[in-house]
Amino acid sequence: MDLTGGLFGWLVVMLTVGAFAAVVVFWPKVASTGPLRIAARVGMLLGVNLLVVLTAAVQLNDQFLFYAGWEDLAGAINGTTTTSSLHSGTDARRALEATPTGPAATAAARSVTPLPPGGHIEDGASSYTVSGKLSGVTTTVIVTVPPGYDPADAATTYPVLETFSGYPGSVSQWVRTMRLRQQLTTQVSAHTMGRAIVVSPQLEVPAGVDTECVDGPSGTAQMETFLTRDVPQWVSEHFHVRAGRDAWATIGLSAGGWCAAMAAMLHPAQYGGAIIMGGYFHPEFSGGYDPFPPNSAMGRRYDLLALVRSAPPPLAIWIETSHADPVSYASTSTLLKIAKPPLSVEDVVLQNAGHRISVWQDQLPKALKWLGRSLPGFAPVR
Repeated sequence: MDLTGGLFGWLVVMLTVGAFAAVVVFWPKVASTGPLRIAARVGMLLGVNLLVVLTAAVQLNDQFLFYAGWEDLAGAINGTTTTSSLHSGTDARRALEATPTGPAATAAARSVTPLPPGGHIEDGASSYTVSGKLSGVTTTVIVTVPPGYDPADAATTYPVLETFSGYPGSVSQWVRTMRLRQQLTTQVSAHTMGRAIVVSPQLEVPAGVDTECVDGPSGTAQMETFLTRDVPQWVSEHFHVRAGRDAWATIGLSAGGWCAAMAAMLHPAQYGGAIIMGGYFHPEFSGGYDPFPPNSAMGRRYDLLALVRSAPPPLAIWIETSHADPVSYASTSTLLKIAKPPLSVEDVVLQNAGHRISVWQDQLPKALKWLGRSLPGFAPVR
């Protein structure tokens, strides 16, 4: 019997209902006096409550696929690492040497416009309210600077890694949950990549809406424009960043993996690379937000598999998926089959991994090492 799916879930629900009915029937028959009878009542209540919690956990796992199967659950409990296969695609250097189309990567400013102090998040991270000039979107952006960043030092510039959270998620997911700054510091110390600025925009505009980072119709948030045009421009105006797409990359998990793929694949002149963890390659709207039908012009624009078949972008991407992850595996396996130059793909395909944070935390060091060796702008400083 599979961990996910209706049969196991219904079995747990029936067991919970049966236990509750047993408590109702036998409760009056268990007198409230005497230590053994009191213990029996406590045990009955505890058993029912544990089954209620188990029912909720099974239903949440069915919905969000934290654990893909019994093997995945056992591996998580025992602390064992799932096996993986690593495949190298087209040389990333060939992708970066190709000439992309679209707006050029935002140029680094020799002097930047001073910002008022942002809201402090933690060491190196501050939140700002950013108003997009092109999109009209106003929302929160967290900027995390590397250790040693000096606003007065215009001679030292940094690559930029733009992050995308899952849905539902938090703008601070990559700062706090994924601890990206600490992971970057570790890679810098190991001389596998250079210091970088991390930019984390809020994706749910309005709050709670699964925008999938796309430009919606008139009257809705123009998120693609905000994330790929306004945010890079704002960052370049206020921080010492490098020009050139080999110094700009995206990273995302789950729904944010889709956003990272979309931003980079539709804007290869801005971004040279993307890290996609548990993502997919066409928008999957939820929560009642449905900005356009799939067969519309906008729907076709956001079909990244069709883009790869007809005009693969000159881009280097790193992808994580699992055979047991129904959210990401189908579209990712298709992309791996059809990918061709100038698109460069390196993938990690896990055998029995779920769709959860701990899997992506384990894979993050591999992804950052790939970034440091694949995009010259992120290479370690010797």
